[in-house]
Amino acid sequence: MNSTVTFKGIDKVVKNLSLSNQKVRDAIKFALEECGGDLLKEATKIVPLDKGTLQDSGKVSAVKKVSSNEMEISVGYNTPYAARLHEHPEYKFQQGRQGKYLETPLKQNVSKYKNGIVNEVKSALTGAL
Repeated sequence: MNSTVTFKGIDKVVKNLSLSNQKVRDAIKFALEECGGDLLKEATKIVPLDKGTLQDSGKVSAVKKVSSNEMEISVGYNTPYAARLHEHPEYKFQQGRQGKYLETPLKQNVSKYKNGIVNEVKSALTGAL
């Protein structure tokens, strides 16, 4: 005995899958931008502060496509001494400021960032299908 199943409208499914693929990429890009901005905001609260040069050098890069399945965003500070101050939490900074000013808020917020990315992707998929 044979059974036959006919699936009509496969062209629409393929089109929607193509659209959802781009929507997922866009959602991830948006979420990475949100996470990068939030990380910089949190780091700015604890970055060592004297005259504000280090704090004012904080930047979030544009999202880069690293490969067909990887994207990245960079958050950092650009002064000659930024890395040295970051890597020496034993230094005594004023007003609760500290070393590890990027690492600490990233570790504290990794679940929040992960959930933000997952929720953006879910939202994109829900809207695409």
